[in-house]
Amino acid sequence: MTARGRIACAALVSFALHGLVFSGAWMPVPQSPATTRTLQARIVPAPREIPLPVAKKPPVQAPRRIASAPAPRIPTLAAPSPFVLPEPLPDAAREPEEAEEAITPEPPQQLALAAETSVATTRSLPRRGRITYDLLYGVDRGYVGKVVQSWEVEGNRYRISSEAKTGGIVELFRPQRLRYLSEGRVTRDGLRPDTFLMSRTRRGRDEAAQARFDWEEGRLTYGLARDQKRADLTRGAQDFISFIYQHALTPPAPGQFEVPITTGTRFERVEVEVAAEEYIETPLGTLRALPIRQLPRPGAESIRIWLAAEYRYLPVRIHHFDREGRFSGEQMVSEIRIGEE
Repeated sequence: MTARGRIACAALVSFALHGLVFSGAWMPVPQSPATTRTLQARIVPAPREIPLPVAKKPPVQAPRRIASAPAPRIPTLAAPSPFVLPEPLPDAAREPEEAEEAITPEPPQQLALAAETSVATTRSLPRRGRITYDLLYGVDRGYVGKVVQSWEVEGNRYRISSEAKTGGIVELFRPQRLRYLSEGRVTRDGLRPDTFLMSRTRRGRDEAAQARFDWEEGRLTYGLARDQKRADLTRGAQDFISFIYQHALTPPAPGQFEVPITTGTRFERVEVEVAAEEYIETPLGTLRALPIRQLPRPGAESIRIWLAAEYRYLPVRIHHFDREGRFSGEQMVSEIRIGEE
């Protein structure tokens, strides 16, 4: 047999032997023992083992990507146009709480026109009072701050103070303060201002303006301290705060009229329209109110005011419009308090 034949035979035998081993056909069979041995066994309980819980690792999640929201637009408390509602009182001007009480609505009164005049008969302001408003920004009316207006009447003298300040997120990013003060006399024709002050704090900078009414000389001095101006003072002239509360004393009849008004930095005649009374919704309830609006002019801001008939024709709601005539915000009453002592 050749070498190649021997190798082939050996491979065949190896393959057959491996096949028998893996198939179990070639395994020794155990023989019976010659003698039988007795086995003894005891059953012993195995010690009880308590399996310990195995903490499962939470699945690892890929970090979520959060899209950054655009930064909110921060409104600016700008000095108002010639026709803007007064705003909050300084703490020093606030009367003790015991002397104040929540105002109760008056019975509705019709607008009784005085003889040969276009305004109603003169009423009277409570001796002191305070109105708090929420400042709401944009068509969504997001909260941006508070306004507090207060007044005090002593004899024939009046003092109306106002302060607006930012709140919420606006206070964190762009705090602002806007203060006004009107002082003068109460006459048969209503309020006659002597001085008007405006101050504004914005971005850490202060700005102030003043208007002085010289009724004897018929002159008005107004403007910033560095830029004083003069103008002829005509009968019925007002600053914009006294103008609002003037209507609480003498509610106007429906129609249109003009009134000269100063903001401290400007002095001009403003066209005003008074509409018929209507019902509005407020936090104080449904109120019958007299709407008064500044007729808009191109490139100028304007406002609309509602005076509540049941609350002595005090201002309870104000809408603000930008220079394009679009609604930009609202000032809504949240509380009215008065004191007669």
